[in-house]
Amino acid sequence: MAKSKTGKKSYSSASSPKQPILVKEEKIPFHKESFWTKNLVPSLVLLVITFGLYFQCLQYGYVLDDLIVIEENKFTKQGLAGIKDIMTTESMTGYFGEQKNLVQGNRYRPLSLVTFAIEYEFHKELNPKTSHFINILLYGFTGILLFMVLFLLFGRTNKTVWLGLPFLVSLIFIIHPIHVEAVANIKGRDEIMALLFSLGSLYAALRYSDYFNNKWLILSSFLLMLGLLSKENAITFVAVIPLTLYFFNPNIKKGIGLITMSLIGVTLLYLMIRFSYSGVPKISEVSKDIMNNPFLGMTFIEKMSTIFYTLGKYVVLLIFPHPLTHDYYPYAIPKMNIGNPYVLASLALYIFMVLYAVKYFFRKNIETYSIVYYLLTLSIVSNIIVNLGTFMNDRFIFMASVGFCIFLVHILTEKVQKLPFSFSKYVSFSLLGIFIIFYAFKTYSRVPDWENALTLNKSAIKVSKNSARANSFMATALYNDYKEKEKSPIPEKLAILKEALPYAQKACEILPEYYNGNIMEAGIVGEIFRLEGDMSDFLLNIKNVMLRRPDLPYLKEYSEHVISQGYNQKELFDFYLNIGIQLMSHKKYSKYAVQYLLFAYKLNPEGKIINEWLYKAYEKQGDMMNAQKYLLKVN
Repeated sequence: MAKSKTGKKSYSSASSPKQPILVKEEKIPFHKESFWTKNLVPSLVLLVITFGLYFQCLQYGYVLDDLIVIEENKFTKQGLAGIKDIMTTESMTGYFGEQKNLVQGNRYRPLSLVTFAIEYEFHKELNPKTSHFINILLYGFTGILLFMVLFLLFGRTNKTVWLGLPFLVSLIFIIHPIHVEAVANIKGRDEIMALLFSLGSLYAALRYSDYFNNKWLILSSFLLMLGLLSKENAITFVAVIPLTLYFFNPNIKKGIGLITMSLIGVTLLYLMIRFSYSGVPKISEVSKDIMNNPFLGMTFIEKMSTIFYTLGKYVVLLIFPHPLTHDYYPYAIPKMNIGNPYVLASLALYIFMVLYAVKYFFRKNIETYSIVYYLLTLSIVSNIIVNLGTFMNDRFIFMASVGFCIFLVHILTEKVQKLPFSFSKYVSFSLLGIFIIFYAFKTYSRVPDWENALTLNKSAIKVSKNSARANSFMATALYNDYKEKEKSPIPEKLAILKEALPYAQKACEILPEYYNGNIMEAGIVGEIFRLEGDMSDFLLNIKNVMLRRPDLPYLKEYSEHVISQGYNQKELFDFYLNIGIQLMSHKKYSKYAVQYLLFAYKLNPEGKIINEWLYKAYEKQGDMMNAQKYLLKVN
């Protein structure tokens, strides 16, 4: 036990490596003054830095899944009246109107939706500025609470507060660029709240370990419940909290069991509530939609290889967060196999982390704690336990990044300084300064990408070039930009459409049957035809969509419109006849051959060739009544 300059005892490292590194020899009263009198200014600095990095968001609107949780969610837009429905249904029901379970399992994250409903009640309308402000504020509070928790764990040392591990870790956490998605995207509030309440639960558990006062035990349990209701990955703190007590307070043998049982009890209560309102997740059911199951069609080895590739990518992005994207849908991350060197390197890294943690677990050093924390909180968002519906996401690593921040600061401020060089201290703080400057600059420059759908997708497409979704969303953003310029000159509107078309085509090249990609390609081609009137160009471009997804309702509408306008009938007849013939041999969409052959029939009902093909098409479908009707015309 070391003494600070004030003479008060605190957590510190033991002198012998065989003893626990962080030992608490007696209960240390923790009054407000013992933290705030020394750390009020640093805490306010963390809050100021948070707003300094993210204030740009206050002028931004809604993007991505904000549509699902706010803009078009009928429950949140009922204000306080919608809270009951939010709390008693699966979290996407307010948007879809029913529970769909699009991804493996289901989603029950009502608490952030409740906050959106309260906001709506207050404003009586959508107000993204308030939503962004609350996100930034909650994120700043999370950084301060992390500072408070770390202060309890590592205490006061002879170092100034500004150079101590608690403040530096909290600073690195606040400025880390990988968190931009969780903060700048309003929907990311569920991530922030889950970590905020989980850290609060940990803080209360630490207070309980000091006083054995049941109010702290009750508070810890209550805060964990709020974390779970924010997002299910808070469940990892059922292990993180006892782990933390074990590492940093080895004298609490009696209390650790009670705390653990209390946390397990709260978790069981949460699961009962979740299963009651959103159903028991059917983990064995696998989505057949690749946009909700990116591993569709992969072997087990390919799936695990791809997962470990993404786990390695997380580590890389935590250290060097560039370039960043919000889109990791198929196939921004390519399908991997076990022989890929990146997969092998990632697998080796994680095996090393596990072995290191096991070997040094009982020594209770900071590196081991940060590794175990990281692995525990990463586990549930790794795609190993449950399919998350996408390969990876920056927001998935939000909670686990705390472990990385602790590890990074500890290595730079402790290990590097102990290197056998006279200038090791300067190297230590130089490296730390480089990380701080780079992270802060990257965060500040990343935030504007979230201004609107167009800026976000322009940013994403630079990184996620092989994502069908990113390409489709980029085409959609440009198409919406075109629609907003209805009164602009035709050349300007055509330029936007022709910029958008290659993205839609790329999306369909990556995933030929991708519904959104084909819808966008058909819509853009149709608008270009409306402005230019070039029938040959229209037929050339729409042909690919018709052969890939002949079931799209828009295609039928286009065809009926084109035929009714009296364009070159011979050209149209040949086109629809050819489409119908090709669809006859299509494994999945052969039934649509009749639809397109009938378009040709409208143009030349007496033609022998079209009647022959309609006979064949109906015969193939087993509709002999209609088949005979067209056979009679042939004869």
